[in-house]
Formats: sequence, C-alpha cells, structure tokens
Amino acid sequence: MQTTTANQKINIEAGNVRFTFLNSGDLFEATHKEIMINQWMSNPIDGALNNLYLRVHGENGIKAYPLLGVKSTSNTSHSQNEIKWEGTVADIDFSVNFRLSEKEIWFWDIKVNGAGQTVDIVYGQDVGIGSKGLVRTNESYLSQYIDHTVFENEQNGYVVCSRQNQPQPGGFPYLQQGSLTKAVGYSTDGFQFFGLSYKETNEPEVLIKETLANEIYQYEFAFTGLQSEKVVLDGQESFVFYGLFKDNHQEAVTELEFSEEVTQAWEEVKGLASDSTEELEKVTVNANLSGVLSGASFTKEELDKYFPVRQQEEWDGDTLLSFFTDTYEHIVLKEKELVVERPHGHIIMSGNNDKMTENIITSTSYMYGIFNSQLVVGNTSFHKMMTNARNALNVMKTSGQRIYVEVEGQYKLLTMPTLFEIGFNYARWFYKTVDDVIVVTNYTVVDSPDIQLAVTSENGKNYRYLVTNQISMNNNELVVSYDMKQEGKVLTFTAVEGSDSKHVYPDLAYKLTVEGTDFTVNDETKLAEGVVQGSASLVVLETEATSSWTMTVQGLLHGEERECKAPNFTTEMERYRTFFEKVMNGFKLSLSGESKEELEKMNATAWWYTHNMLVHYSVPHGLEQYGGAAWGTRDVCQGPTEYFMATQNYESVKEIIKKVYTHQYEDTGNWPQWFMFDQYNRIQSEESHGDIIVWPLKVLSDYLTITKDYSILEEKVPYTVRGAFHFTEEKATVFEHAKKEIQYIKDHFLHDTFLSSYGDGDWDDTLQPANAQLKQYMVSSWTVSLTYQVLNTLSKALEEVLTEEAAELKALAKGIEIDFNKYMLASEVIPGFVYMEDQDKPELMVHPEDTKTGIHYRLLPMTRSMISELLTPEQAKAHYDLIKKELYCPDGVRLMNRPANYAGGVSTHFKRAEQAANFGREIGLQYVHAHIRYVEAMAKLGKTDEVWKGLNTINPINIQQAVPNAERRQSNAYFSSSDGQFNNRYEAQEQFGKLRDGSVKVKGGWRIYSSGPGIYMNQLISNCLGIRFQAGDLVVDPVLPAELDGLHFTYKVNGHDVQFVYHLGQEQKEVRVNGKAVKGAEVSNRYRNGGFIIGKEELSQLLFEGENIVEVFI
Repeated sequence: MQTTTANQKINIEAGNVRFTFLNSGDLFEATHKEIMINQWMSNPIDGALNNLYLRVHGENGIKAYPLLGVKSTSNTSHSQNEIKWEGTVADIDFSVNFRLSEKEIWFWDIKVNGAGQTVDIVYGQDVGIGSKGLVRTNESYLSQYIDHTVFENEQNGYVVCSRQNQPQPGGFPYLQQGSLTKAVGYSTDGFQFFGLSYKETNEPEVLIKETLANEIYQYEFAFTGLQSEKVVLDGQESFVFYGLFKDNHQEAVTELEFSEEVTQAWEEVKGLASDSTEELEKVTVNANLSGVLSGASFTKEELDKYFPVRQQEEWDGDTLLSFFTDTYEHIVLKEKELVVERPHGHIIMSGNNDKMTENIITSTSYMYGIFNSQLVVGNTSFHKMMTNARNALNVMKTSGQRIYVEVEGQYKLLTMPTLFEIGFNYARWFYKTVDDVIVVTNYTVVDSPDIQLAVTSENGKNYRYLVTNQISMNNNELVVSYDMKQEGKVLTFTAVEGSDSKHVYPDLAYKLTVEGTDFTVNDETKLAEGVVQGSASLVVLETEATSSWTMTVQGLLHGEERECKAPNFTTEMERYRTFFEKVMNGFKLSLSGESKEELEKMNATAWWYTHNMLVHYSVPHGLEQYGGAAWGTRDVCQGPTEYFMATQNYESVKEIIKKVYTHQYEDTGNWPQWFMFDQYNRIQSEESHGDIIVWPLKVLSDYLTITKDYSILEEKVPYTVRGAFHFTEEKATVFEHAKKEIQYIKDHFLHDTFLSSYGDGDWDDTLQPANAQLKQYMVSSWTVSLTYQVLNTLSKALEEVLTEEAAELKALAKGIEIDFNKYMLASEVIPGFVYMEDQDKPELMVHPEDTKTGIHYRLLPMTRSMISELLTPEQAKAHYDLIKKELYCPDGVRLMNRPANYAGGVSTHFKRAEQAANFGREIGLQYVHAHIRYVEAMAKLGKTDEVWKGLNTINPINIQQAVPNAERRQSNAYFSSSDGQFNNRYEAQEQFGKLRDGSVKVKGGWRIYSSGPGIYMNQLISNCLGIRFQAGDLVVDPVLPAELDGLHFTYKVNGHDVQFVYHLGQEQKEVRVNGKAVKGAEVSNRYRNGGFIIGKEELSQLLFEGENIVEVFI
C-alpha cells in the first residue's frame, strides 16, 4: 500500500503570512513566503510545540492546563479568518481566539471565566525565523544564530524580540512577541521552559514554578515563553498575546519598535465578526494510552549483580552517576542523564567499516527512550528509513522508534530507563518496575547491514507492546509518502517518486521482521481518535502478549534478497570487539604490566575514539549534527587519515587519497569544501576556503614520507567537472593531479609574494570575511605555515625519485619561508592575518597592533609554525610563552585571546564569529581540534608535561579530575568544544577572563562528528608515545612525563605483537629490541634532541613470532 501524507489542514492567511493548523487544533507551521516562523512541523499525536497554558495557583501548588490542540480538552472551530478553542478546566470556562491581521501581526485572545481561582497564562512558542531548509536542517544550529533581545515597559511588561542573524531569502527575519495585557515573565530557550526533568516527567518544568526564568539564555532550543499577570477570577478576565513578523530587520535590535502598528492591528481585528464557523471533529488521545514508564533506580546490590566489575566510577557525593566495564562499555544511570543538557546518545554501525564501503547500516539511540532513529543504510541523510530526533529534551515523542508497554490495561511509553548501557555495537536500556526488569537491546553485527532489537522481561512476564516507527524514506519527514508492503511477519519499505533517493538508489528497501510474537500493523489512528491517516507518518505495530520478542531491520541498498538470520547477541558483541581490536592495531596501555586508573581511562578513550572516528569516516553525522552524509575535504584528510596512518592501515589511507583526488576540479585544480562520496557525488559545495587546496597534498606527502610507496603517484583517477559535478572520462595519475594542485597554489599567491590569498576563509569557519575586499587581500598566517610544511615535506619525500620536481618544491618552500619572515615575523608576534591591499603597506590583523578587531593573539598560526618548524627555537619559545600567558585556560587553549565583538549579530569583519548569538562551538574559542594541534606542537617542542596533560584535559572520562570547573557530560563521546557557561554573548564578552581562572563552568559541545577523535589518537600514538614510521623505518620518539616511567604500550608493528616498555629519565638514551641494543639514527627536530630511527631491515631481523619486547631508555 502507498501511504498518503495528510492534507486536512486549516489555513489562516493575511498578507504574506500563513498559519496552518492541523485538524487537532495544533499549529502545524507558520510561514512568511519562504520563511518558516515557527521551528517544528507538528503532528496530531505530539501536538504542537507552541501552546497556551492556563495555570491555577492553589494551596498545593500550581496546576497547568494546555488550552490548544490534542493535549487540551478544547473543542476547536474555525472560520476563514480565525480559529477558536473553547472548553472548561478546573471549573473555569475558557476560550482562545487566534486572529491574523493584514499587517502581518497575529493575536491570541484568551478569555477565562471563573469564581475565586487565582490564575495566570503562560504562552510558549517555538521559533524558527529561517528558510525552511535552514530550520529543518538542524534546529540546534538554527537556534545558535537567533538573537533574543527583551524590552520592558510599564504598561505591557516584557516584549521578546528575536532576530535571525544569518541572512535568509529576503534579509534578516524578525519576530516580536508580547502582550497587550502585560507580560510579567519571559524566557528565550526551551531548556528554561521544559527543563532537564522533562526527560523523565514529560511535564514542562517551568509550569509549576511561580515565575519564568526572566533572563536571556542563548542556547540551542529557540523557544520563547511569556507569562501574564496573576489575577483572582471574579467573572471574566481577558489576556492577549501578540506576534509580529518582519522579513528584514537589517540593523541590530536596540529598541522596541512597531508598538503603534501592533495597536492598529489589534483595533483592526478585535471587532471583526467571525463569518460562519465550522466545528472540527475532536481529536483525542486514546484512553488506553496513559503517561510514561520510567525505570526506578537500582539498589547497590542489584547493580552489583549486573555489573560486579566497575571502572572509572563517576560520583556526585554518594550518588553513582556512571562507570565503565573492564571491556570499556559505558554505563549511565538515570541520575546522570537528569543533570546533563546533552542527552546520552549512541550511534551504532555494522562492522568492517574501516574500509571504504557504502553498504553500512547505522542507527542513533537515545537514553531517554528512542530505540532507533535515523536508521539508514548508505547515505545518512537521503536514505533515512526512520526519522531523526529533532530535540534534545524528548519533547516530541513520535520521532524514530518508540515502545509502549501495557501495564494493568494501560499502555505506557518507555522513557527514562534505570540505566543505559552503551557498547561498541549496541545500546541497552534497563527499566526496573515494581515487580520486573524490562530490558531492551539494540545492536548491529560485523558483516551485514542489519539491526536487531530484542525486548525481554527478566521475570518472564507477558506484556503487550505498541511499537511506533516514524517512517520517512526521505531526508525530511512529512514531505513525501512511502510504500509499505506486508508479507506475513515481514514489512518491506520502499521510497516513492519524489523522494531523495528514488533516482540514485531506485531499489533502496528496508525489511522489518518480528519474531517471538504475532502482531498487527496500524498507523497513528491507533494512538488517537479523529486523526488523519499519515499525519504523523507512523507505522504502529501491536504485539500479542509475550515475555520476549525481537525485531530485525535489514538495509537493502539495491533491493537485494538476503536471508534474515537470527544472530546471538553475546557472540556479535564479542565479534565486534575483535573487529575493533584489529582496527586499533592491538592498542593497550599499562604500568609495569598492571592496569592503572589513569591509563585505563586512556584505554577506554582509545576504544571510544576509534568508534567516533569510524562514524566520521563511514557514516558521517553526529548526535547534535544529524545532517552530514559527506566528507569535508579538510576533515577526511585529517581525522580518519591520521588514525589509519598511525595504526599502519595504509590501504585505507590509499583509498582516501584516490577518492579525494577524484573530487579535484579539472579546470581549476581546486576542491569543494565538502562532497558526498557515494553515488550522490554531484552533491557538494562548489566554494572552498583558502586552505582546502593544501590538504590533499598534505595527505599525499605524509603518506609518501611514512611509507615510501611511490606507486600511489602512478595510480590513475578521474577529475570532477566543476558546475556539472560529474567525473571526467579521462583519468590522470595522482602525480598529475598533485601538479595541478601545486599550480593552483602558485597562481593564488598574493601580488608577487609567496603568501596564499585567504579566499573564503581558513580552518576557523567562523572567521569567514564579511566583505569581498577582505577576501581578496587578506592572508592567513596559519594557511601560509601549513603550505610551507606541506611543500617542504613533499620536496623531501620526492628527492630520491623526482629530483627536479623536489628542487622546485624546495625553492617554493624557501620563498614562503622568506616572505613569512618578512611579513608575519616583522614584529615579535605572528599575526592571525595580514591585510595586503598594498604590498608595501601590510596591515597586521589579530595582533597587538590591531585596533579594528580588538583581538591581539591567534593560536593556530603559532602552533602550526612550530609544527612546520618555521620558527627559530627562540621564536618558538617566545610564542609558547605567549600561548601560556594569553590563550591558556584550565579547560584547554583558546583560539584567540578574546572573542570577536558581538553587537546584535551584525557582521563588520567576520561572518559567523559576529553573527552567532550563542557562545558555543568555535565561537566559545576552545575548539578541541585546535587544542589537539597544540598538543602536537608541544610534542615537537618536547614539553613532556604539556603533552600528556593536554590529552587528559580534553578526555571526557571523569573530566572534573583534570578540569575542576567542567560540567558533567557524556563520558564516551568526543566533544568538539569546551564552552564557557555564559547565558549570552554580552555576558561572555564582559566575563571572558573567568575562563582563564576557571571561575566559570565549562560544558561539552557537539559530539562525535569531527576529525578530532582520529587526530587525538594520532597524537597519542605517534607523538606522545612516539611510535611512528618514516620511510618504512620505525621511529621511537616519546614525549612522556616522568610519572609514566615503567609504562607498557602493547601494539602491533608490521604485524608483530610488540610491548614497548618506557624507562624515563635515563642518562643514556638507548633502544633494546628483545634484549639487543639497537643503534638508531636520531630523529631530526629543530627544537630538541629527537628519538631513534630503527631501520626496517634491522628491525625485521630482530622481531619474531609471538610477543616482542622493545625497551626504550630515554
């Protein structure tokens, strides 16, 4: 059968504004031309995010009643120009009229009638004010760029003004909301309104508080709250809230505007008589659905029974929050989930994804009760079988896959578990009830794109279940329908014409099989009466009573037939661990052969960062950043490449090199900023930042330096045709590709220097120039230093085989070095940028002389110039001292000594750095990726304490031990930034110094989807432990602190099992292989005495089958 998307909706329109309501009386969407004013397209099962709440204040606290939509008891009617809700709650009659004026201003006119009750009204509204594409691509990112400004006046109280700071079609959208009958409270973010407890209670936290937050919080859930005055009812009382939209508020919001317009619009609509009204059939949630089931806490004895061995325990006083097992699975108790803003989530994947393959299945699970979401084989955006979560607080309960369990005749939704167990290929929820423990396990297997869900009652009790699956078969839900076919216990889902995948993977299908119980197939009409079929895009499975059942989903990328096997969970868990051990090349740390807590912490991180790296490489998306499905050219050339290089997986590096060079533009020799690497290769960004051109060459030069495998240069791959984005029929060797790349670099030197033009930016995406003049004449010191490093490295790598080309590259690098010294090092501090409209009058930006931006120091060029050895030892020391003085904080190094100036979101010098209203991610300036590069620079300088400490500072496990001011966060997921806990940019600007002394809390940023985990592992293995290769020879060059004397590092070297034993603080430097002293050449290093290079021939003679011991005396 083909499903239909519901179209039974009511539109209220005036001018260019249209409000669309569902037949349940819930707001579906509000739009102005292409702009979506609200944030979430609702459905009649969840109801809208927006609502009006009548609150009755009594002796026993506050009771809140929603007045709109399916969550309310209202009856709804509508005419052409208004919609009306009426009903009675707590002996109070109420009515709400929604009216929209021709001035594109709307009103919520609330009348309540009662006797003696003390009441107020709270109005909550989700805010989008962006193009539908922006809003639906990522709600968290969207919210970071909406500036909320609040004004208060005597008569009407608070008014919340929200401006979209990123330019949209038509300008900078603006939303103003206030009250004509006085608002005495406000809030600006959904975290203030719903609160963290919502994940367990399903009740907005603020509704039982006396007042709203009354402060501007710029976070990741743009949701405004307004609160009326409290009144004691004696007959009828009126409350009026309004909203006003403008498609372009060019300037920053500095004063309250449009008051006269609001008054005129109210006069226009308040007296309008309604034309004939039509009553809507009541939509009500089915009576047998009743609330949520969250697990009770385990006692210590119960916990000991399940997990007798616990490591890295995380405590809050006497309360255990989380821990790891001795095989590094991570267990989170509900007590921790209730104190973190970012919910615990996990991305599971099928295995063998360390090699390039498109046939990987993945799904995202959340602790708070999403068992599968964004379930997808292949492209993580366009192939979604099930929808992704769009909210961190579990406000909407239809996304992904949910499970209701019948208890005493009532179906309850499983939400917060007792605990959540996160394994490398599985997630597991334990729900402790009065007389049972229900366990839900969701897992993948190594060698097949299948996902298994198993639900079991530990006490063998029989329950009936409802399993809801929000199906999209498309990137975004509620856009197109899908096909579903049932044959016995198997449901097959395929995409229809108009869906994203239909013309690229026309046979894409998913097969869902249920075993262990009989079931019937329903839709959203099973959950509520009066709803339109397809309006929530749900497939609801109703099981018979059973104590245990399983569900298998097979991802069929090309519609292939595959037998549905019933795997064993324990076997698959162990097989997956074995796969990981192979990917990790046997990595393990211990001290004098014994495990030590600090080293076990690093071992656990190594396992989890391997997982995170594989997500980034094979199924690109994250927990917060659910969109992706592409490789960033710069990113893939770092994270996965460096991980595979460090673990000697050279075949995978070779594959990356060939794939990346295939995406080089034939005409220019440049690359897109990002590209999709499967059959959607035509989808890519045509533009790129000024440093992108260098990264493919860096991977090639590093690969040649490490392996001496010159055959890569002769491999033939096509180009990409720019604009059309298809591959050329003609192929060229990788070396020919590289020559074209080098020519592009030369052609884009500024004036007659050897300094590269900034173009669209560099690594820091937030510092994209705000005007074309800056683009053309600006130079990034970091890009110049990186270019020098790469050309120098490639020159040395080619010396033996291509003498002439090597000499040319050496001359280029020398030219860069001379100009770097002339322009960047004319003063004692490397500037972030040099502005060179006139070559003879260079202007230093982000430098002590810079009076325009007010920012004086930038980290990236300093660390990269150490890594590339562009600085003299004296200059390197001076810049190290500068970093420690100006950029160093307890939670890591900052990108700059102060943030870019924020003035309401209007750009002067830079785009996003001056537009983001939220002080997080790169804006908050502790971007973990850059901190890892600082660690790399410290290893180059030989700063033994800084390297190990630097890696610990950003290790999420029990992070408070290393960073006392760190807030709690998920312990097994890479966090891409450490964000000062400031409510908004102005607070951050005023109190930025608190980050230096650690007097403000810091919290973890977006998780997993980053090149960071791979780079972290490379620094740990190659530079901290100092085990790497050069021209096939083994390099032993550790930079370890004295307290790690006696460290054992188990690893594979050229396939041999090796245990490296470190003896630190020795007078004599020496390496012994299986007891025999080896004479090694010294590693070249401009800043310190390097370690040893052991020739591959000598090494191969000394290593044997079984375990080898390499002792390092240093």
